[in-house]
Amino acid sequence: MGNQLVGIAPSQIFPVEHYLTDHNDLQFDINLGSTRFFKVARARSQEGLIVVKVFAIHDPTLPLSTYKDKLEDIRSKLASAVNCLPFQRTILTEKAGFIMREFVKCSLYDRISTRPFLSSIEKKWITFQVLYALHQAHKFGVCHGDIKLENIMITSWNWVLLTDFASFKPTYLPEDNPADFSYFFDTSRRRTCYIAPERFVKTLSSELSNTMLLPEQEVKTGDLHPMMDIFSAGCALTELFNEGHPPFDFSQLLAYRNGEYSASKHLDKIEDSEMRALLASMLERNPANRKSAEIYLAQERGKIFPEYFYSFLQSYMLIFSAAPILSPDEKINRLRKDIANIINILKTESKEKSNPSESSASGCLKLDDKNSASVNELVNRENIAKFVQSIEEKEKIDEEKAMKDVKTSEHLEGLIIITQLVTSCIRGLHHSQSKLQSLDILLQLAENTTDETILDRILPYIFHLVHDPAPRVRVSALHTLTKCLYLVKSIPPTDVNIFPEYILPGLSHVTLDDAVIVRAAYAENIAHLAHIALRYLKNSHLTNSSNKEGLKPSYESELQTLHEMVQQSVAMLVTDSQNLVKQTLMENSLTKLCVFFGKQKANDVILSHIITFLNDKDDKQLRGSFFDCIVGVAAYVGWHSSSILMPLLQQGLTDPEEFVTTKAINAMATLTELGLLHKSALYQLLSESVVFLVHPNLWIRHAIVGFISASARTLNLVDVQCKVQTMIQPYLRHPLIQIEKEVLLLEALVAPIPRIVYDSVIKYNDIDELFRVFEQRQKARVKAISGIIPQYSDMSTTLKNLFRRLSSEAMTEMEEDQLLMMKPHLLKINKHRQSIEAKQGMNKSSVGKLELNLIKDKVRHHMVVLYPDTKSDLGMNAFKKIDRRTPDSIVTHATMNQEWRTMFAAQDSVQHTIVKMSDMTGGGSSPSNSVHGGDIHLSPQHSLTDVNSMNDHSLHERSYIQYRCAPCRLELRQLTFRKQEQHSAALRAQHWADNIAWQTGSRLLASGWKPRGIPVAYLHEHRAAVNKLVSIPDTSLFASSAADGCVRVWDVSKMEGRNIANRSRQAYVHRGGPLFGLAVCDQGQSIASSASQSGSVFVLRIEQASNKMNVLYTRQLDLQEEGCAVDLQYLDSGSQSVLVYATLYGSLIGWDLRCPGTAWRLENDLKHGVITSFCVNNYQQWLTLGTSSGVHICWDLRFQLPISSIKHPTGARVRKVITHPTEHSWILSAVQGNNEISMWNLETGFRQTVLWASSAPPLSHTQTGHSICAMHSGAIDRNGFLLAGGTDMRLRFWDLQNPNESYVALPAANDTVPPNSLAYEQRLIDGTNVVQEVLVGGVTTGSVTGSTVRGRGHEEGGQGQGPDSPPAGHHDAISAVAMSNTCILTGSTDGLIQVWK
Repeated sequence: MGNQLVGIAPSQIFPVEHYLTDHNDLQFDINLGSTRFFKVARARSQEGLIVVKVFAIHDPTLPLSTYKDKLEDIRSKLASAVNCLPFQRTILTEKAGFIMREFVKCSLYDRISTRPFLSSIEKKWITFQVLYALHQAHKFGVCHGDIKLENIMITSWNWVLLTDFASFKPTYLPEDNPADFSYFFDTSRRRTCYIAPERFVKTLSSELSNTMLLPEQEVKTGDLHPMMDIFSAGCALTELFNEGHPPFDFSQLLAYRNGEYSASKHLDKIEDSEMRALLASMLERNPANRKSAEIYLAQERGKIFPEYFYSFLQSYMLIFSAAPILSPDEKINRLRKDIANIINILKTESKEKSNPSESSASGCLKLDDKNSASVNELVNRENIAKFVQSIEEKEKIDEEKAMKDVKTSEHLEGLIIITQLVTSCIRGLHHSQSKLQSLDILLQLAENTTDETILDRILPYIFHLVHDPAPRVRVSALHTLTKCLYLVKSIPPTDVNIFPEYILPGLSHVTLDDAVIVRAAYAENIAHLAHIALRYLKNSHLTNSSNKEGLKPSYESELQTLHEMVQQSVAMLVTDSQNLVKQTLMENSLTKLCVFFGKQKANDVILSHIITFLNDKDDKQLRGSFFDCIVGVAAYVGWHSSSILMPLLQQGLTDPEEFVTTKAINAMATLTELGLLHKSALYQLLSESVVFLVHPNLWIRHAIVGFISASARTLNLVDVQCKVQTMIQPYLRHPLIQIEKEVLLLEALVAPIPRIVYDSVIKYNDIDELFRVFEQRQKARVKAISGIIPQYSDMSTTLKNLFRRLSSEAMTEMEEDQLLMMKPHLLKINKHRQSIEAKQGMNKSSVGKLELNLIKDKVRHHMVVLYPDTKSDLGMNAFKKIDRRTPDSIVTHATMNQEWRTMFAAQDSVQHTIVKMSDMTGGGSSPSNSVHGGDIHLSPQHSLTDVNSMNDHSLHERSYIQYRCAPCRLELRQLTFRKQEQHSAALRAQHWADNIAWQTGSRLLASGWKPRGIPVAYLHEHRAAVNKLVSIPDTSLFASSAADGCVRVWDVSKMEGRNIANRSRQAYVHRGGPLFGLAVCDQGQSIASSASQSGSVFVLRIEQASNKMNVLYTRQLDLQEEGCAVDLQYLDSGSQSVLVYATLYGSLIGWDLRCPGTAWRLENDLKHGVITSFCVNNYQQWLTLGTSSGVHICWDLRFQLPISSIKHPTGARVRKVITHPTEHSWILSAVQGNNEISMWNLETGFRQTVLWASSAPPLSHTQTGHSICAMHSGAIDRNGFLLAGGTDMRLRFWDLQNPNESYVALPAANDTVPPNSLAYEQRLIDGTNVVQEVLVGGVTTGSVTGSTVRGRGHEEGGQGQGPDSPPAGHHDAISAVAMSNTCILTGSTDGLIQVWK
């Protein structure tokens, strides 16, 4: 812009906000100061605060577009320079030119004078970054032109940003005219001048100086040179190290240029000689003698600048300072993971620096010494950890000894930079978890840094968290505060009054905190804080004693002040409304507080308060803690506390809680050993407590033995023999001399009172009457002459019953005497117990209820609609297609509004918490619609750039917006997502289970349906026993498998058209021997079976237009290892298509038909017998199998574990197992003999019902008679029924709701007993409901012919039968039963299949 602007006088001057009114996207915030050259303001934009510099155009001929292009060029060149912050946006209008950059609050000039003042390592770190910024800029061919402290910006975590690149300012200035300097460079009005000497040039004769408007050509022109920036940076850094004293003003710099002034007086003040040499080199008058920033960085590596600046710190700090910008919570989360490694890196650097290798022998010795020192350092580090742990575990450690071990390792000065990074985040944290992590980091830093750093930089932020809204953060802050204060060894003179002036007043509000855990945490730490305060006070006075200058404050007066402040807090805590606070104070702080206060105040402040704790009859823990802690207090207060302790200990002996009594007796023993009980008091306590030698509680007996032995060791021999021996003699089985030995005394005791006797006495309502009877009985025994049985007076009936019961529990006359000796204690315990029971009776109505109205904060709740999501909908389409129920029963899908969807992540995956800005620009929706946007942070570098212009930058630098959710919110989302998945899976399972139940045909049965025994068809194609019949759902087809190796498919609808010849629709012949199992697969499209001899399992496709079936899949079993498959079932839950088969040798194998291999395998123990049959419940959650040894084992298919096992009382072979039609956890099991069918409850293992169609006595253990071989269950109007057939060739219809309505649905072909002569009776045997088949009426089995039996059937259904129709019923054992729609299918071992109605 040249030197020509200096003399232009504006016609009118406007304020800076006047120029911003034309820009709607900018809102004026505050004026940052204006000069003749620029007007500077802070403004608000959409992306945050920015700095706007306004150049008012008074001369339209100025070539401003050139300068705009130059600024754009600099911006693009410095895009990847992380320590440079160029102008990011330029606007040129007719009125003014605007240049803008991001606003940074603090410049290095401001930071120098701000507490806490910069330490030496921080100044070196800033110097390093300034040189690194110059290296970055110069590498890209950009020079700054106006480096000064005001243009070096610094963040709260000491990250340097070089800003306000002055490409538009003149390179050269006239040395004889300060106007140009004042106009362009002296914006601060401080008259400091950091411009390189070579930039001042001589002009023409001085007579031209009276013309203000200087012609451009009269001043030398040219570009900036990097060495000019080096000089300016040297001046700025010299001011930094000189605590804000500038090395040059304008006149001094001109004198320096002419060799008439030296900067050495400023440089000499810098203590670090290496830094002094570096700055002297940068301030060389001759630019040729200066070096580049890159060379300075290289030559000072490992000297001025530690190695970790280069290898670690620069790149690590960049993570927190460049794009993508992390939120404070994310920064702390990252630091928490890295802090241990950071400390190790700095430790390694420190050790390498302090242990240089030496070649001489003496050097070897020194090296060994160093190594041993490093080992000691490690030991001391462990001692720190042990001490911190000791605070948490309430151990009492001697202060002076512990302080020798704490923090003797050298301090890592580099941690100040990391501390600054941590503390810069704390006030911006949103989540409690992050705040807890920050406290953890601060504690680790405190263990390795200097005392000044702890006091000046760490404590204020811990105090900030002591006032946090979250109670758990306040608790952690209190613990961390105590630990950090403990780590301080030397207190600077400025901080000697930190406790009375800062810490204790700052914590005074904690005693009134709403949260109990916070007050308890303060109670836990107050004694440690008091001792630390005392140590600080002592150290400060030791320091002052050596310092003879100034007034010395009185130690006693300061100690008195400290006592009063701590006393106020202790008094509040010891009278707290919550017993937890009192108990915590006693268990953690009591003895230390006694030491802190001294004897007199310990008696007045502590002892006088804690004795009231025994009045709390409801809190046994508090009373127990009192007796744990009273020894320490009494030991410090002294022997004169004996008179106070005596009634307290006596009260402990009669405490209703036995563990409190134990603690009281243990306290007596300890006080006795310490000599704190007078002899008279000791005798009194002994006389009252010896009765506990026969107490039923072993702990109390051990405690009282310890007390007696301690007394014997304390008293002289005469007192022991005369006093103690006589007291304990009634309780010894034999005389004992060495009663001071606990083991001997314990071994010599008589048997204690039985617990049941003791409890009966203290629970008895009228205990006074009971003891009156005890006393009368004792007097009667005394009066009775030896050898004569005493005569007892009569008692009330209640007492008689009590004495009878107690006598049966071995209560003898000796126990009665012992109970009488314990009378005072038992009376008090009984009284207290009765008062407690009375209170409980009053509060009985509220037992188990939580009164939410009493809670201060409003109870917030979330409601989540477990609607199926998109993925689940896709999964549910399959069962919707085959769902044949009414549309009303289908679950309607609820909807949620957008806010709820946002909160519960209904549409977004839980893991997607980062959204790229590039993803936002293309779509029309805002990201805030889908992700919580409460914590959004933009990049500081490109916050003003157009989103589309980000393509100009490298991938590393592209801006991101990150959305961070609290961990609890993420957990809530994950829980919601998981519950929605579970709900969707449950819906799918419910639909499939309903369809399976539908497919069985039981829901199609009309109300009142009963089998009538009308024959429909006889099917003779099988040549051997029919083993299995299954109905194919949604069709009139059914399939059969037989021992002849054939699988046949039949059509029931073709059998009702009076066709005499009924043939199978399709057939498949397997050459591998008899076929056992049969199951319908793929919703009726295929069937599976298994062969016994070949060991194969195969699946057949049912072809619609063919009379043959083709093999889809086959699997060959190892007959030696597994055996053949004995039963088959098919599982289809939408997501699964598994064929389950059981092998002879105990394996249950799941074969997923959609993929090769085995889906799962369960191994059944062969010791339970071989598997004979198994069933799967409709919901396909469990599988139950039966074995040849009568064992039923239930497997959970979800976890693939056996969950219950039931064995038949007789161990009879299980022939068939099916599920109960209405009870979800019951099974029906047919076993060998007596036509017995048992219904077992798998949850309880109990046999609920037994169907007994045998003449043998019900539930007899004989396995004679016929057996049930086939069963089929169903439901009519939700009432279950069972069709069962077996070796007696009859098919019975069992009504499971009304068993008396059961009957024989299909008699045997040669049956001689008419069906109406059989009745069914119920009775209860051993808790099991038994339904027995009995013969009624005077009908004899021989007088009835077969034709009479089947008269009903011929009358109703014989019309369609020819003259040669076969007799109804089976001639052989019924081996298979099924239903197809309303038709009953039965198969027998002679190969005949009959169809009935």
